[in-house]
Amino acid sequence: MGTLNVTEYRVGTNRSRTNSNAHRFFLSLSGSSSSGPVSSAIIYFWPTKPADTVGYVAGSLLVGMLDDSDFSYWYDILRNEAPVRVTYVENSSLSENRVWHISVGTTDEGVGEGPEDPDA
Repeated sequence: MGTLNVTEYRVGTNRSRTNSNAHRFFLSLSGSSSSGPVSSAIIYFWPTKPADTVGYVAGSLLVGMLDDSDFSYWYDILRNEAPVRVTYVENSSLSENRVWHISVGTTDEGVGEGPEDPDA
């Protein structure tokens, strides 16, 4: 299992005239590794993602391939939480470069955190 501590991100969208199944959204993440080789990631969100993996690792880059429906959740966490980390689990077989689990979330946070109350 690897962990990327995210410090910066970029967000984008695109549409392909020639491929209606091309990814529609992406998140480009950078930071530092607290375990594993990854120090950056690009997460693509597809209308129909590849069925046999959620991504792969290429050197120090994690490439994620997720469903379009996951985009808003990932983006919301990146916009509203800190600190944020991405964790991933690679296939145990060295002959197959596949990631079979990927997640985004926070590290430990204090109880009762939430949006600031403008009337307080």
